[in-house]
Amino acid sequence: MKLVKKLKKIIPVKLANCVFFSAILCSLNAFALSSLGDKVINVEEYGITKDDKSDSTLKIIRLIEQAKKTGAVKIVFPKGRYDFYPTRAKEQYLFVSNNDEGLKRVAFPLNELKGLEIDGQGSEFIFHGFMNPFVVQNSKNVSFKNFSIDYERPFHQEGKILAVGKGYMDLHFSEQFPYEITPAGILSFIGIRELPPGYPVFERLERRKDVEKKYGYQSLLEYNAERRETEYMAPDIWVGNALPAEHIKGKGNVRITHPKLQGKVGNIMTFAPDRRDYAGFILTSSQDVIFDNVTIHHSGAMGILAENCHNVTVQNSAVTPSKDRYISTTADATHFVNCTGKISLINNLFENQKDDATNIHGIYAMADYIVDNKTVDIRLQHPHQFGYEFIKAGGTLELVHGESMMTYGLNKVASFERLSKEITRVTFENVIDERFKVGDSVAEVRDYPEVLIKGNTIRRNRARGMLLNCRGKTIVEDNYFRSPGAAILFEGDAVFWFEQGGVSNAIIRNNTFDNSNFGVWGKAVIDVAAGITEEYRDKVRYNKNILIENNTFNVYDKGLILNLFSVDGLTFKNNKINKTSEYPERKIDKEFFNVQYSDNVIIEDNNQFTGF
Repeated sequence: MKLVKKLKKIIPVKLANCVFFSAILCSLNAFALSSLGDKVINVEEYGITKDDKSDSTLKIIRLIEQAKKTGAVKIVFPKGRYDFYPTRAKEQYLFVSNNDEGLKRVAFPLNELKGLEIDGQGSEFIFHGFMNPFVVQNSKNVSFKNFSIDYERPFHQEGKILAVGKGYMDLHFSEQFPYEITPAGILSFIGIRELPPGYPVFERLERRKDVEKKYGYQSLLEYNAERRETEYMAPDIWVGNALPAEHIKGKGNVRITHPKLQGKVGNIMTFAPDRRDYAGFILTSSQDVIFDNVTIHHSGAMGILAENCHNVTVQNSAVTPSKDRYISTTADATHFVNCTGKISLINNLFENQKDDATNIHGIYAMADYIVDNKTVDIRLQHPHQFGYEFIKAGGTLELVHGESMMTYGLNKVASFERLSKEITRVTFENVIDERFKVGDSVAEVRDYPEVLIKGNTIRRNRARGMLLNCRGKTIVEDNYFRSPGAAILFEGDAVFWFEQGGVSNAIIRNNTFDNSNFGVWGKAVIDVAAGITEEYRDKVRYNKNILIENNTFNVYDKGLILNLFSVDGLTFKNNKINKTSEYPERKIDKEFFNVQYSDNVIIEDNNQFTGF
């Protein structure tokens, strides 16, 4: 392509326009395209320009299609700003685990690719409106390097608290968070009226339909303006999507009313979206995916969601807000569902996300109807699971008693038929265990991944640090945690979230837990739990073989450091516990350790009570 451009510059215009030279140029152009598999693609050669806010969406979709045909190995963006708008994005209906299904518009549809690297060279990718940045499906050896993603208008809202009274709160919204008060007196958040350069008038009028889409909300959460983290012991305030409101004196100033409003003047009240629609990166049925030096400033759901993937690495990357915002992603920074191989999170910053830094788990689905002695209808229970591909012909399912979480049998899948997005009819090779009944669950038996979480910083987010529910070997070392809830939660249940857990070999060592559990999302700094009903608590041990050693726990009172439930085999040794004055002390009935319905628990050789 560069050779063609140079020849056009040096050949006289009249000569270049003749049939002979036109044929030569066309041949050279064809040669350049045919050789893409042997070289790097520079997006500038395809008319994708930086720093002008023009819409790069359709051009990058066409470029990806061309790269796929020719086997190109790398796409390079010269450092700059690149903008993407939904009007000409790829449209796909997607079922996304732990997120909301729907018709999505995708800027980077990466489907059935092998060996492609996208290198931003320090670029900013800015997305506009209701769209998903990256979707990777059925691909191998895909790498993302050296760029950031952000949205011009975020999906959450932030307002500075001006005043608080009984049943009301006064807020100031900056221009980043445009709103209107409806004729019915309801607070409604709207889009920014922006378009790429060069759009004709009729398209500008058409685009107003996108602008008129509302940015829904469901809950409020107060953030401390100085610490830029959730306010001490601040709860979620669930308000629905229709807060009564009125304008008050001053541009951007609004009074909202609700009986449960509380907060401090000068702090920031954040509004969480009512849906998880716009994850930054969706990875489905892909393998060997690498993120290196990638920053996610914002997304309207999770930052990175990987489902049914093999080998995913996130390193030297960050989830962190831009433009002085308090929120980065509006759900988990990373999330892994039914993955295999290796999951590696190394030297990353995860901060200000609206949920956990990561959640690694499998999927339970419930028996809905027993057809015959080999056939059963299985129903996905949680709406965020609908449509999820949780089963494979020839695969094996474990049979799980829903109330006790006890696995009592295995059976191989002979065939299956999806009846709807919720129900799949499964025929097993062998007769179903006579104990299996409606209300019990199944989960895929697979090559559970090895997990390495090393050298990360987790802070300033809502809820917990990490949910670790993987049955493969899990190592958590050299990390810094400062989470308002449990820094680490082991869990699993077949009654609400239907997330398969039950660790079998977890090592937590050489980490710093810095004044975690200063909010309402956990019973302890490290919380080990399971969704087992009271009737079975003395019979089942769901999590096993956990080693917690050589960590430092900075704590502001004698609240629980370790809460254990349904564990067989846990050692807590050689840890340091230091007293700080970061937050107000609570009146505590129990000190540091709570052990219930557990066996083979060792707590020894810890430097306790330093500073108390």
